[in-house]
Amino acid sequence: AVVSTQSTGGYRKVGKDLSNRIIRWFDYLWAQNHTFEEEDVLKYLPDKLQAEMAIHVHLATLKQVELFQNCESGFLIALVLKLKHQVYSPGDYVCRKGDIGREMFIVKQGMLQVTADDGRALATLSDGSYFGEISLLNVGKNGNRRTANVRSVG
Repeated sequence: AVVSTQSTGGYRKVGKDLSNRIIRWFDYLWAQNHTFEEEDVLKYLPDKLQAEMAIHVHLATLKQVELFQNCESGFLIALVLKLKHQVYSPGDYVCRKGDIGREMFIVKQGMLQVTADDGRALATLSDGSYFGEISLLNVGKNGNRRTANVRSVG
């Protein structure tokens, strides 16, 4: 993947910075043992198998989240089926203050930092942490705008 990305960078006339970010992304996926074709493979499974796979992979994560610990199993299973797996490279922003929020995030693996506008770390989030739930509620004077920057640490 790296070789073709490097040659594609020249062919597509993308800048060196973008090309290097793409290379780092694939290096990071490889190091984390994530397959980048997982969603492509899963979409060919029948709906029932996709649901069973989602429950197997994500139910334990939801049970770790304090917000969901007292919820009924049926609700958790319904919620699991709505989850979308996302991976972020170290240094990438998951969301920025002021962005419109339409989802909440649950950290399954890795670390994120909540940062001030000047880049200073305000808090660290790790496995089982969640954020973005306020955006779903659409309350307060900021509506559903993100109230903080959140960046991947790795």
